[in-house]
Amino acid sequence: MNSCSMSAIFINDHPFLVDDEGNVFTSGTLDSSVWSRFTDNFGELTVIARSRLIGKLEHSHRSAQAQRVMFDLCIDIRGGYDYIKRRKYIEAKLLHYIAKSDFIIIRMPSSIGLIASRICVKLGKKYIVELVGSPFDSLWYYGGVITKIIAPFNSIKHRKAVGNASAVVYVTKSYLQDRYPNLNYCLNASNVVIEDFDESVLDQHIEFLTRAKTSSVLGMIGNIELPYKGYKYLFRALVDVIHPFEFHIVGGGDPKWIRSLIKQYNLGDKIVLRGRINSREEMYAFLDSLDLYIQPSMTEGLPRGVIEAMARGCPIVASNVGGIPELIDERKIYRPKDNHHLTNLINEHLNDANELVHMSKQNFGRSKEYTFENINDRRYKFFNEIKDKIKN
Repeated sequence: MNSCSMSAIFINDHPFLVDDEGNVFTSGTLDSSVWSRFTDNFGELTVIARSRLIGKLEHSHRSAQAQRVMFDLCIDIRGGYDYIKRRKYIEAKLLHYIAKSDFIIIRMPSSIGLIASRICVKLGKKYIVELVGSPFDSLWYYGGVITKIIAPFNSIKHRKAVGNASAVVYVTKSYLQDRYPNLNYCLNASNVVIEDFDESVLDQHIEFLTRAKTSSVLGMIGNIELPYKGYKYLFRALVDVIHPFEFHIVGGGDPKWIRSLIKQYNLGDKIVLRGRINSREEMYAFLDSLDLYIQPSMTEGLPRGVIEAMARGCPIVASNVGGIPELIDERKIYRPKDNHHLTNLINEHLNDANELVHMSKQNFGRSKEYTFENINDRRYKFFNEIKDKIKN
């Protein structure tokens, strides 16, 4: 069947941003570049997710719009109780599209996605899951007591939904597969890809690492209002770092909470909040300026920031959560919240330029697995095979 005559839906909880003219934007990773992986294989795509209005305010959010992609978004569903209060509204929207679509792709973890998976089972419709993070971890580390109580039940529901899928794309090589298995057709393919891979980057970063310096620059990428990014334990670790340094954080979000944390640990002269960077060139320049990239998260799927840092030849120290151990040397990882171990790793590596160079070479080499051509080719072949199996 010609792909132009087919239709697909993509279902997720992502909160898209809509202006007064109906233009759709994202503050996350679901921008216009993502959709071709589906439209190239499945034809026209309708995206069902959450949304909120942003009016005519100036902003730097990326466009989520693309050819052959339409949006039918659930307005003003903030999460939590809204999924219960507006369940009939969500179900009606999902039922309308699921009943008539050739292909259903559900990105999880997702509360709307769980509702969709149950409708698919009820209607006897096959569906594909993209599992981009741990449903348990995403709640356990996100909030307070209530989310910790909900986390195990949420995990069980997602485990069932993933198990019932006709095919699953995991962003990790084994971490998510072990916890949320599927016995049908599976692929491990990162949802993070390196589009511009430049071999000369490694030499340039090694030259930077071996320069004589009186102070080092450390950094990370992460939303600054998300506690599960591990800022509290990072700051505890930084208090005891001996080597002179500055720590730069790139990421959006309300700075009020993290500023109070910086003040609490008396790090005002050490921490630099860079805000959001949307320009690829600016992001490259940021990563190229780092002597050490640190990812202190308490939960992750396969973190974009780590892969991007690898592709720029950054030495990396990170917590051993999610798919991170699949990316970097096991000697460079530590248990989340273990700020003493993190301090020791930072002190050890900032005083050893040879080891930083070794880490740079190792990380850069491993990042080649995540080039656009590599990931896209594998994903395309997988979707093409699954497409035929679902239609038959």
